[in-house]
Amino acid sequence: MFSKPSRLQTLLLMLPTWAFAHSVLIFRVLPLNSNGNALVTNNILPFVLLLGLAVGFASLASYVAARRAAALGWSLPPVIALLIHVPFLGAGIALWLAATGDEQEKNAATPMSVAGRLVVPFILGTFACWALTWGCQYLIELGKLPLGLKQAGGYFGLAIFAGLPFATGVSCGVILRRAGGTFSQAIAASMTLVGAVILVLCAMAMEGIICVVMAAPIGAAVAFFGVVGGYFLARTKAADGTLHSAAWLSIVVIVALEGWNPPAPLENTTSSEVIIDAPVERVWAELHDIRDLPAAGDNFLFQFGVAHPVSTVTDGQGVGAARLCKLSTGDMPEIITVWKPGQELRFKVLSTPPSMSELGFFGQTIDTTHIHSAYASLEGGFRLTTLPDGRTRLTGESHYLLNIAPAAYWNLWTEEIVHMVQLRVLEHVKTRAEAGSKSPK
Repeated sequence: MFSKPSRLQTLLLMLPTWAFAHSVLIFRVLPLNSNGNALVTNNILPFVLLLGLAVGFASLASYVAARRAAALGWSLPPVIALLIHVPFLGAGIALWLAATGDEQEKNAATPMSVAGRLVVPFILGTFACWALTWGCQYLIELGKLPLGLKQAGGYFGLAIFAGLPFATGVSCGVILRRAGGTFSQAIAASMTLVGAVILVLCAMAMEGIICVVMAAPIGAAVAFFGVVGGYFLARTKAADGTLHSAAWLSIVVIVALEGWNPPAPLENTTSSEVIIDAPVERVWAELHDIRDLPAAGDNFLFQFGVAHPVSTVTDGQGVGAARLCKLSTGDMPEIITVWKPGQELRFKVLSTPPSMSELGFFGQTIDTTHIHSAYASLEGGFRLTTLPDGRTRLTGESHYLLNIAPAAYWNLWTEEIVHMVQLRVLEHVKTRAEAGSKSPK
């Protein structure tokens, strides 16, 4: 099967396995660094298993690299197999092996072949967006970033989530149509390519599990529309090259637009409510300090790093009192703005910790720009309403800012997560109030 690995096989096997081996060695086996990124265990068995896993994947990467180099007629394939493990040089060789193809591959019209022809440009485009993000973050720290980019947080949401998949879809549609392929083959090629790039990004520890899960639907949808446009425009003269160029150049245009005139942040308010079988006085008593919130349990998003409350403590009473909400990602200080015992409690959020502790595919925590700048909690509060039967309706509200494009899409996820957080707190208050664990204050 791997006597002559294709371009896509090379990317799906050699580059991800190469990145996997290096990531395991860096994050799981090597000594703990000052930032605490490496995870070292005192138990020798996990250490040996992880090291063996890394060596096994490194060997697989070397084998595929050697076979690919031999298939391309390169001299000294065994040397190539060793050189791919040299930092930086190895990444370049791996990409070059995947980018280079023979005439048979260039003329093939199967989805796998077309995806293989486009996968390296797609990866390079992704790396370019990542490099721009890193560079903007560095300029923010130096205080030399244009206002627009600073407002955007240095994160090119539309370029990454819309521009790259759309250009990929257009190219797949044009190439397959002009080579005699079907529309379904063009879709298969684009989805294969998007999936391959996701694997590579995860293997190189550039994105975490939650971000991949959240971004996959919009990436697939935009790629599909790109295929539709490219496939049905392939009969025109523009498809000879102009259409390709326009699709990929659109990424540069989007980056420029996001940099100098970023999309406006989205503000939204969402609420949830529960009915509590307890008088309003008892429910109010539970809102002063909300402690011992249950563990993340079976919530997939919370288990994999999305920020969620652990406890809240209020220092004093009345307007101006300090309130501290402890999240799984850090402390969120607040100040009371409305204090109406038995009726309403509202607070203003002074600062928001990271929106998630992004867990990578190898167990390490990945620190990216968007987890610090994409979401900010602004205000929150509780409203209490006495029902005719003596029970209490408790409503939780959250007002937040979303600063990542396309905001309308990401707000679908954000709103659902905020509902989860609200219900987690409200259900805990309900349980404690109904159990009568506190006397009314």
